[in-house]
Amino acid sequence: MFEQQTILARKKSEPYLIISYEYNDIFDREFKQIEHFVDSIEGALTPFWAVDFSRGQTPSSVADASGDWTVSIDNTRFYSIVLNQKASRAFLWDGTNWKEGLVSAISANTYIVVDVDTNNYGALTLANAANSLVYPLYEVFLSKEGLSAFKSTNYVNEKVTTSKDGGFIRSGSINLVTRYKV
Repeated sequence: MFEQQTILARKKSEPYLIISYEYNDIFDREFKQIEHFVDSIEGALTPFWAVDFSRGQTPSSVADASGDWTVSIDNTRFYSIVLNQKASRAFLWDGTNWKEGLVSAISANTYIVVDVDTNNYGALTLANAANSLVYPLYEVFLSKEGLSAFKSTNYVNEKVTTSKDGGFIRSGSINLVTRYKV
């Protein structure tokens, strides 16, 4: 019993965040795209950026200041202006379009400033940004089990093409571990 409590206490104090993406009943064609991505990042050796969709917040306003967006949110604790701490990037998404950038300033529990014009990724407009959600964007590694959590369920007796979904239907999850302490 004591050993279990010690293990649980250590897990609670784990400084790295684990982000889990769950997939239910996806077709073989979709699974192959995930598999190709995992192969392209060389397993768990190459870091990449991932959105933590569990921590989305609706901004009360978004204002432009010379290409930087001031995003007013009431909880800024997930973000950092230090590159190797927490989420140093933010991702804004309205369900269709998105924008992401480096967090360049923070006012505690008031706003974050996101540099959206240096790299200019995404097509979200300032007019639609106030109706979006803002998420922390973390630099992550794929956890060592990779795709082993995926299980095959039913088999669809069709060819796999761009217009037909055949092969096994799969369900599972991918776990990502942040590169830096959160």
